[in-house]
Amino acid sequence: MAGFQISEVQQQIVKVSDGKENLSFIDRLNEWVVDMSPVSIKSKVIFYRLLSTMINAGVSLIKAMNILSNQFEDAKMKKVCSVILSRIEKGMSLSDALQEYPDVFSEAELGMISSGEVSGRLNAVLVDLADRVESGAKIAGKIKGAMIYPLVIIIILVAVVTTVMIMVIPKLKDTFEKGGAKLPATTQMLIDGSDFITGDTMGIPNGALIILGFVGIVMAIRFWKKTPEGLFYWDNIMLHVPVFGDMSRKLVLLQFCQSLSSLVSSGVSITKTLQITSQVVGNEVYRRRILLIGEDVKQGIPIADNIRENNTMFPIMLTSMIDIGEKTAQLSKVCLKVADFYQDELDTMVKTLSSLMEPIIIVLIGGVVGFIVTAIMAPIMQMSEVASNG
Repeated sequence: MAGFQISEVQQQIVKVSDGKENLSFIDRLNEWVVDMSPVSIKSKVIFYRLLSTMINAGVSLIKAMNILSNQFEDAKMKKVCSVILSRIEKGMSLSDALQEYPDVFSEAELGMISSGEVSGRLNAVLVDLADRVESGAKIAGKIKGAMIYPLVIIIILVAVVTTVMIMVIPKLKDTFEKGGAKLPATTQMLIDGSDFITGDTMGIPNGALIILGFVGIVMAIRFWKKTPEGLFYWDNIMLHVPVFGDMSRKLVLLQFCQSLSSLVSSGVSITKTLQITSQVVGNEVYRRRILLIGEDVKQGIPIADNIRENNTMFPIMLTSMIDIGEKTAQLSKVCLKVADFYQDELDTMVKTLSSLMEPIIIVLIGGVVGFIVTAIMAPIMQMSEVASNG
């Protein structure tokens, strides 16, 4: 009876999500917020691990999804589980039901789950997915943290300098001009910058024009990135940025190796594996190259022979390891070892970068503060000297 009640609740939830004509404005707003909310990595990991544990314990898929739908406090994940349950009850397989949420479950994850269902290895595949999602989130979080830290400091520094230029320098300008003496170059630069920011062009404050120009450039880049060629050139530029480009390349290769290892071990064909992998590496340059590799593999050309010609995108070590894996029919295990290597490399790079960033940022802040203090104090010292001599 309890199972029937839960099933009835799930059907009601699905009806609400499919047709919202009976909802109030507040309910519609809540539904919209839930739909737009992302599913956290933690929720996905819990979903895979608990589902694997219950299947391994002999719990039916429907009952397992019933339990999961009541397990999560995350509103989006609770709804996802409810919708998946309703579709499984209608006779869909787990992989087909998960396709309802492509924003939550990637194509690689769906491919692995589908192969796990066919091969009877669904439990092992779910455990592998949980480990992979968790590992990928950790390394991506470390890289984002390493990139965001200096960006936040620079934004704060720009905000402070702008405040000084708008609030402080104009008040000191009159004092400096009354002194009559020629101002030092640094002071004049500071005053000119302040005059420009606080001035206007055709009745529009220059400060507002600067902000609008910056926002316009950001929006233009975002629009450009949404075009196929724009995304390709942007990702290509990101691969050649000093330090961060090398990190991005290693992250792509890590995802490439992890995807190859997981999909091949799950029984997915090599051509389908390459097609799925091209979508999950997160870089348009590599996506196009991997698709070309897939086309050549269809013609009987091994992966190693295909990537051997491009040592920039695929290092010699990776090519050699893939060659060994293909010749020994151990491609999955070899790629897993290479993925571990790249993960260790990325961990080391992130730690090194974080250590280097602190002194660089301290020097940057000290240089900017020193320049402003010198520019302000120099004319004051001149005025004091003139007054004492007079």
